[in-house]
Amino acid sequence: WHWQILSFSVAWLDIERYDWGGSKSENQQFITAFASKLENLGIPVGIYTNYYNWQSIVGLDWTGCSQYSLWYAHYDGNPSFSDFRPFGGWSYPAMKQYKGSTTVCGAGVDLDYYSQSYL
Repeated sequence: WHWQILSFSVAWLDIERYDWGGSKSENQQFITAFASKLENLGIPVGIYTNYYNWQSIVGLDWTGCSQYSLWYAHYDGNPSFSDFRPFGGWSYPAMKQYKGSTTVCGAGVDLDYYSQSYL
């Protein structure tokens, strides 16, 4: 790979409850190392997770990634941030995935809402 020829607006780290066998401390170290590596390559980092995944994987009080934008998932069908509960040091999200497994123009997609201030 020649990273210099690739361009990323944001590399979103998908932090969900699939196969996280380590302790919360080990998971925190892994996520921090991964994000740091991306930053060292000049790639902006964002975090995709939700309240319950974050709680399970690293703990709600861990703020080690709060400097990155948050894209959270809550499939409530509501394209707004009115349901957001602060966690992990984030007081406001950048985006919300509010509906999954939707079909648009014959393609399976998830629906997302974002803040105009994020742009």
